[in-house]
Amino acid sequence: MKKLTVGGVEWEYAAGGRGEQTILMFHGAVGGAETMQWLAERFADEYRTIAPTVADVRRLDEVCDAASAILDREHVGRAVVFGGSFGGLVAQAFVRRRPRQVEHLVLLSTGAPNRKLGSRSEKLLRALRWLPFPVLRALMKAELSKHLDAPVPPEHAARVADFRRRLDEYFDRRLTKQTLLSRVALAADFNLRETYDAADYEDWPGRALIIDADDDPMVSAEDRRRLHELFPRALLCTFEGAGHMIAVLRTEELVGLVKAFLKEDYRPPPAVERCPVA
Repeated sequence: MKKLTVGGVEWEYAAGGRGEQTILMFHGAVGGAETMQWLAERFADEYRTIAPTVADVRRLDEVCDAASAILDREHVGRAVVFGGSFGGLVAQAFVRRRPRQVEHLVLLSTGAPNRKLGSRSEKLLRALRWLPFPVLRALMKAELSKHLDAPVPPEHAARVADFRRRLDEYFDRRLTKQTLLSRVALAADFNLRETYDAADYEDWPGRALIIDADDDPMVSAEDRRRLHELFPRALLCTFEGAGHMIAVLRTEELVGLVKAFLKEDYRPPPAVERCPVA
């Protein structure tokens, strides 16, 4: 773990691995750099990895400035940017603001800006400021539990149980109200203020890979469709029955897919119905 102060805010990030290419990994809404460790370790044999913890800021400009400064400090000219769920929002904002620092882009279980979601987030943010933190924490845990209570194949039961244990530990011991408010504010900033168009990426020389699931309860089919339209040249991969937990339920396939994409060995099937990685 390392630290860097940018604009008066202290940022923490984890750096590891080895290789000529670097993967800049943006985490989801829950937790920080530590939640990407298990995934980063699976890339570490071939790639350098850098995983920042998003600090308690309110604007995506601040996150992108910090990520850019971290890459500069680590002497990385261009990185493969990987973002899942909430991290996918950050990744989209980063490639829009810092295209010269992005070699390739991998988006996992995320969508395009959605004004309706942004309005709901702003209203939620106003309400959250007045609620006691124990109530906020309980509400957030209950919301996540709805998605984790879905049927899990027996071979993945132990992995999901460990994932839930780590989530409970984070909620009970490390989550703060300030962090919770910050993540909601950043999501609102993305959905209300970010405006993207496919033309924005016409001159960007990098390649993009979009990975999603056909039954994701947190990213609507419409949001996924609009994300595909933003990156018309992107390779697409849709997992069947993985919900919002591709990284947990299909870890090995996900890592193999991303490595194949970076080595230009992956081509999606014509119907984009499933992900043949073998």
